[in-house]
Amino acid sequence: MGSFKTFRETLLRHFRRWKLLSIRKLLYFPRILTIAEKKFFILLIAIIVISGISLFIRIYRAVTLPVAAIGSNYREGVLSEPRTINPIYASLNADRDLERLIFSRLITYSGNGTLEFDMAENYTVSPDGKIYTVVLKKNIIWHDGIKLTADDVVFTVKTIQDPKYKSPFRANWQGVSVDKIDQFTVRFSLKGPYAPFIENLSVGILPKHLWETISPEQALTHELNLKPIGSGPYRFGRMVKEKDGTITSFEVARNTKYYREGPYLNTITLVFFKTEDDMIAAWRKNEIEGFGPLSSEHKKEFFEDRVVIADPIMPRLFGIFFNQKHAPVLNDKNIREAIARAIDKKRIAQSASLGAAMPIDSSLPPASPGYTMNVALYPFNPDESRLLLEKSRWKDTDNDGIVEIKKREGGKDILVPFRLTLATSDWPDLVNTAELIKQFLRDVGIDVTIEARPFSELESEIIRPRNFDMLLFGQVYGYEPDPFAFWHSSQTKDPGLNVALYSNKKIDTLLETARKTTDKTIRNANYESMQKIIATELPAIFLYSQQYLYLLPQNIRGVELFKISLPADRFNEINRWHRTTRRVFK
Repeated sequence: MGSFKTFRETLLRHFRRWKLLSIRKLLYFPRILTIAEKKFFILLIAIIVISGISLFIRIYRAVTLPVAAIGSNYREGVLSEPRTINPIYASLNADRDLERLIFSRLITYSGNGTLEFDMAENYTVSPDGKIYTVVLKKNIIWHDGIKLTADDVVFTVKTIQDPKYKSPFRANWQGVSVDKIDQFTVRFSLKGPYAPFIENLSVGILPKHLWETISPEQALTHELNLKPIGSGPYRFGRMVKEKDGTITSFEVARNTKYYREGPYLNTITLVFFKTEDDMIAAWRKNEIEGFGPLSSEHKKEFFEDRVVIADPIMPRLFGIFFNQKHAPVLNDKNIREAIARAIDKKRIAQSASLGAAMPIDSSLPPASPGYTMNVALYPFNPDESRLLLEKSRWKDTDNDGIVEIKKREGGKDILVPFRLTLATSDWPDLVNTAELIKQFLRDVGIDVTIEARPFSELESEIIRPRNFDMLLFGQVYGYEPDPFAFWHSSQTKDPGLNVALYSNKKIDTLLETARKTTDKTIRNANYESMQKIIATELPAIFLYSQQYLYLLPQNIRGVELFKISLPADRFNEINRWHRTTRRVFK
């Protein structure tokens, strides 16, 4: 306080003299101050400058806001390598990932699963639900500079429909006619109303001017499958191959003529790995910045102050499907319920390695329109399971740990042990789940043999001929769920997907009405009723629904992921991802 008073008196004493000082003499001002006064003067100036800067920053931030800006790159790890980066063929995850970056589609879905326009300016549906008319944006350019028109859309759909091209998506377009109305308008005509058809319009579109001269025989192996030309936010940059032809990385560069917002990241590079452990090792070496899927087992190894781990829900579920015709013992509802109560779903969900999982009881995945948890429940209770088995006359009379039932054969009683076969894919996650199920059922006296097959064999020898007692398998839904193929009685035979051979006239009516109506309230109500009936009758045990765990660097912005149908859908809004920002006035 004394220093300040002395400083003030000094200023007053010299005030009159300062009026007479020349600018040159002012340079000698510091010499007239004591050391304490000099320190105080410097401190005062510093406070004024810092306060001014702070005030300016506060005002600047108050009248501006940060927005995405072009800049920076991103490297991500992916399992497996691409083969056909082509919308009519892409069925592997790596292919789909790159196809999603490079090609556009008529409509897309946001990170929370809501429909958004992509190439489409708008669309209309006829009152009878049979005709979809789509008007295209007029400023879309292919990566090679040619204008995109309705001809490209018609060509893509007809190519998928042509059996010579052997597209795995051909079944989605059966019974659909596609016509060009004018240069930027396309009409899709259906034989009957089908509300989930709108999701078909999320197929990537091919450039007709490049593909129309390529024969069906050449299409699958053509160079354009690995050096694709699309109209999406990113264009082919370069790929790196090993000497044996294995693709190790694939880079795409921002499309500077993209017709929507962004893109902002200059390049995106996907690096391909064989295992999750390889991806984690590469991440630790800073060779990649993000990757997926991340197993729940490894999730705890990552500190959330360094990364962001997104966990969008995927509309898919896994369960045990009963074949009551192949194994007549399963006709007994008590037996099916005993099996359900013997299984600890929480433990199974925790064991799912790639991605997270949540236990479920309904025949629709969580977050699907119409999903309800208000269904019959069969909680884990081994004691109750044993009582139900005993109620149906299955007891362990010879104390070997397996329940038996007495049967009369050849004039004498024999003991028939309770044995079932559980078929599944040889995919490690499903094999591990099958082993747990075997253990749970053994604990209540049911002997289970696991039959794990490669998917091609499982499909041809087990699923199609319905040659199994129990099947551990998954059901994959889209953004617009249609359980028809899984539960309608007309789908019990191949190529239908009603693998439980379930038949219920009320369910049939609910499903038929749901897929025809455009009223979402009616459709959701029908799906809720369907779930309640199926849970009560128990033709299957629903175990868990999967989530996609996705690791990203913290400084990636614009990422909003709540629900995706396929892993590649994480890139649906890639044009909004950014690392660089700039401020603009509000």
